[in-house]
Amino acid sequence: MKKKYVLSLICTSALATFILGASTVNSTNVIPTAITAHAADTSFDISNFKDDQWYLYWMPADNIFPQYVDKNYSNQPNSLTTPTEVPDTIISNDSENNTVGQTVKVSKVQLSPNNVSIVGYAPYLTDAVKIEVNEYSPSGSKVANPDLKVEAADDQHPNDSYGVIDGINTMQNNNIAVVKMTPAKPSLTGTLYLFFKKAGTGQFKPSYAYYYAFNGSTTPTQIANTVSNSTINVPSGSKTLKLTQTGYIDPEWTGGDSNVKIDANGNITGLDNPAEAGKTITFTVKDQAVPSVTHTFNIVIPAKTLPNNGGGSSNTTVPSTPSTPTPTPSNPNWNPTTPKNQDGTGLPNYAAVKGSAVYATKRVYMYRSANFKKSQRIATYPKAKRVNRPMFVVLDYAKSNGGALRYKVRDVNHHSKTNGKIGYITANPKYVVNVYYKTMPNNGKITVINKKGIHAYKNVNLTGRVKTFKKGTRVAVKSFAKHNLTTRYQLSNGTYITANKKLVIQGSFKHD
Repeated sequence: MKKKYVLSLICTSALATFILGASTVNSTNVIPTAITAHAADTSFDISNFKDDQWYLYWMPADNIFPQYVDKNYSNQPNSLTTPTEVPDTIISNDSENNTVGQTVKVSKVQLSPNNVSIVGYAPYLTDAVKIEVNEYSPSGSKVANPDLKVEAADDQHPNDSYGVIDGINTMQNNNIAVVKMTPAKPSLTGTLYLFFKKAGTGQFKPSYAYYYAFNGSTTPTQIANTVSNSTINVPSGSKTLKLTQTGYIDPEWTGGDSNVKIDANGNITGLDNPAEAGKTITFTVKDQAVPSVTHTFNIVIPAKTLPNNGGGSSNTTVPSTPSTPTPTPSNPNWNPTTPKNQDGTGLPNYAAVKGSAVYATKRVYMYRSANFKKSQRIATYPKAKRVNRPMFVVLDYAKSNGGALRYKVRDVNHHSKTNGKIGYITANPKYVVNVYYKTMPNNGKITVINKKGIHAYKNVNLTGRVKTFKKGTRVAVKSFAKHNLTTRYQLSNGTYITANKKLVIQGSFKHD
């Protein structure tokens, strides 16, 4: 049965099936006795779970519709800390396809509104509601998941949807899927957020933290107190301030005045405006997905020096609260691309380039700041076999008070509970090195060590698969190629394979 299954249900009885969100075929489902309607569009708020407005249906990977294996969302807990659990399997009730009583694996969820004020009698839910879905880690970072998406109605209607979310079962453990629904009609107001997680993967615990940096500094300062309002003293001469946070799903920044403004990403400008001297400007960040999560920043701008008034009195400076400026690198070219050059980076030659991948060869820790303290450890990464070494992407650099180089990184260990965490790790090459080879092997050969093998591709961006090499295979390589911040080996036939050290090793080795 193709994707037309929902459309046929709607066309047969739009009010009784799709809009009401329940079927008369299944007598065990509760059919609301009335449809909630509102006198005016502007009075409707889709953020409320009231009056039996929303139903949810678990669905299998194929297009067999398990008739109304449902959950009424009315008055059911659904929040960031109590997300709805996605069951691994369900029992089908689909008599039309003769699957009644069969166990089917859940991979989709359908959101069905029971309110004419939302959908009217339109054939597609997207005619009235815009649907977005993303996967998030506890740090509030989006996690790339191409399988998690809003399913198109069919090939002829790629921009329309019946409210079906694909890939709901593909989330990583401890992550959540956030569905954001907003009215398509400009006259309607309100936003609905729904939260999902895999059943049995533990409580989702956001890691809230706040940081600030002046004048584009690459070493942000963390704010220790995450509960009370924060006071930040602006160093004299500062023009801009960057406020950041972790843990927020959909942050919204507000505050400022006509001179000192903040954008959607927490960037503040206008601190050097003479009219603002001596003022305290307030900004607030709120999680739109969880309105109860909010934090206020009081930005104290130093007073200006008053000129001589011509009456014989001396110049007077209005005092302001002293502050410690955020340290900034002494070299403006601080980026390891040409460290040996006269105008180079000021970083050691081993330093990884921003955006590249590194992994730990020994036990390392992730910290909240560049000054490593045991009390500020975010995560521990034990020493592991080569194929299982923890991997990170370098976001930026910092130095400890003692001058030690640190990497600011994002954890990209996709099957780990630490995935998505952001913090600081050592840059010492005895502990952390590049994931990708930068040289050719001495004997011109590499050995496959990945248990699933590797593939050869037509193109350097690893598209156009042509062959698979099993674990233990020795492969002769003729040249070395760069692709963005990664590297490839090219074979004699012109195809390309990865140069990832977790997947291949230079030389000819026997590998268990």
